[in-house]
Amino acid sequence: MSKYYILETKLTNISKYLDKVNIDDESTVEYLRYFKEYVIKLIEAVNKRNIRNSDGAVLGLVRAISDYDELCADEILWSLVIEADLYYSKECKIF
Repeated sequence: MSKYYILETKLTNISKYLDKVNIDDESTVEYLRYFKEYVIKLIEAVNKRNIRNSDGAVLGLVRAISDYDELCADEILWSLVIEADLYYSKECKIF
């Protein structure tokens, strides 16, 4: 499988999971809408092959949810974003 396909799958898993997340706090729900838009833009960039080589950097997915305790406490979401960030950083240094 190509790196593009694997990264797209990881990002798609995050997007799908965000549809299932049950959050009560309205400000967190609104933030998740923006976060999902960001994930979708990343998926589109991967599809178009416009995403840059990582050169060891991350996509910022972990940082994006780290300010929200309720999101950090969600073990599945936390695992998904770490997995995607680490994959991009380590495996996508050069596509």
